[in-house]
Amino acid sequence: MNRSRVVGGRYLLLAELDRNGFGRSYQAEDRITGRQVAVLEIRLPAGASDARTRETRQRNEHRDRLLREVRAAGRIRHPGVVPVQDLVTDRLPDGSLREHLITELPDARPLSTLLADGQVPPRRVAAIGRDVLAALGAVHESGIPHGGLNPDCVLVAGSGRAVVTDIGLARAVIRADGGGADEDGADGGRADGGGFLSPERRAGGPDTPVADLWSLGAVLHHATGRRPPAHGPLAEAIAGLTAADPAERMSPAAADALLERASRPASVAGDLGRSRTLLLVVAAILLVAVVVMVVLALG
Repeated sequence: MNRSRVVGGRYLLLAELDRNGFGRSYQAEDRITGRQVAVLEIRLPAGASDARTRETRQRNEHRDRLLREVRAAGRIRHPGVVPVQDLVTDRLPDGSLREHLITELPDARPLSTLLADGQVPPRRVAAIGRDVLAALGAVHESGIPHGGLNPDCVLVAGSGRAVVTDIGLARAVIRADGGGADEDGADGGRADGGGFLSPERRAGGPDTPVADLWSLGAVLHHATGRRPPAHGPLAEAIAGLTAADPAERMSPAAADALLERASRPASVAGDLGRSRTLLLVVAAILLVAVVVMVVLALG
């Protein structure tokens, strides 16, 4: 990467971020404010016709769709949602045009990279689930669904707190004919959901809040290494969120209650109580044994 490259005459690209999704992501410096930001390079689908005017019209339609989604996401104000700051069109060194989404840069890593490093404890998975559920609540209250929730757009800080990004981008970069974004090994992006789309979405249905809930359940299932605990609140939450029938899907409030239980640290008091009970049982057994031995000795 050319480290001196400036996007939109304002954002100085510094380093590529360890993120997948809809294109390359960079850490950058806003040369006006001096703040560190994230710059997501989005490659919109190219026109299907060789006619330049039609290609231009199709590109404008794709950009208008992207702009609508970015504006909707930019209105959301919630600590669990990464704020959108800007959208600029800029020309790459090879001469091609790209859209660049500018967002706040949280000190966090994608859940996908955490999972690549090793298994995440179930309690932490549950806590991440609660954060994402709260963020989705804010997204849905704004009147839009996320539309593409997956482990790449769940960012986890060192403290364990999770935030959500890439709201609406799956809808913005999807082909007009229903396919995924153009494949480009250089971009490394994907817009097909990566297996985290709900059954109704895979069947061509619309984006809805309950479809986002299914995606959250799929993300949590994936985060447990695809082997969630057979019993307990985390397993119940995953099963409820991923119900095949949207009408039978667990409500956010019910899911949050289960995830809260699953995220609790082990109870020290409970452990002590169980240990005390075990000690009393052992002591009783020893006492009986001693009494028996004494009776036998006297007899």
